[in-house]
Amino acid sequence: MAKPPPEQQAQIAALPRNDPGRGPHLLHVTLVSLFDLHHAPPDWLPRVIAALDRFDGPAFPLAFDRIENRKAVTLRTRDPLAQARAFQQQLVHHLIAHDAPFTLGTTPEPHVTINYHGDRLRAQKIAPIGWTVDAIILTESVVGKTTHVEHGRWALRADAH
Repeated sequence: MAKPPPEQQAQIAALPRNDPGRGPHLLHVTLVSLFDLHHAPPDWLPRVIAALDRFDGPAFPLAFDRIENRKAVTLRTRDPLAQARAFQQQLVHHLIAHDAPFTLGTTPEPHVTINYHGDRLRAQKIAPIGWTVDAIILTESVVGKTTHVEHGRWALRADAH
């Protein structure tokens, strides 16, 4: 996952459609959904961590300018987020090449869920909220517990353009 920095966390938390019962520290963008640890082989997590230790990916921008209700209330954009999607693809190829397959995983369209309960309101434009993703975090999301367990954090390369 990628987490917004504190300033962007505060901007997101202040949105009227954000669930105030969830702390801003839980806001994130899922880059790759890997595996349910309860069904993973015992060596799977160490293999993923070892593969991520060898990953050399570039930092990339993210920006969201819409609130949409899709079963949950999410921040999205109509921008194709080409750099984020390219990053996701690079990460997937790296994991597969380094013996950390995620055959049950997905690369979801980048978004931030701000309320897990749909509100049935229409999509609305907002002032863009964006940041440069300069680190990725391997996180276990404990379903139904509103808990994230961090298994590692990796800095991304700041490419000069």
